[in-house]
Amino acid sequence: MRTVAAALAAGMLITASPAQAASGPRYTPGTIYFNKTETAELTYPAGLAAVRTVAAAPFGRIIGNNAAEVMVKAGSANVVGQCVKITTAGVIGTYGGNDGDGFCQ
Repeated sequence: MRTVAAALAAGMLITASPAQAASGPRYTPGTIYFNKTETAELTYPAGLAAVRTVAAAPFGRIIGNNAAEVMVKAGSANVVGQCVKITTAGVIGTYGGNDGDGFCQ
């Protein structure tokens, strides 16, 4: 039980999401990775709202609380052919190439 409590305290455990079932964001412990299509969706308010509703906890809350920053990062990433990633600590960044197991396609 202590291991589970420590992992929860460290923000390492996430819950499953409907988007995770087939296509959608890729989840790793502590980070959610979006592909190029999803990154493009994050540049629009309606797309951001749709992604927020299917993102696993705590990512939906982070996306909602930082909507403007997510949209700006997504727009910048989209221009240079990269993708958005968000950590459970609330860090919103971009990645490309082989980062995120090469998910930025």
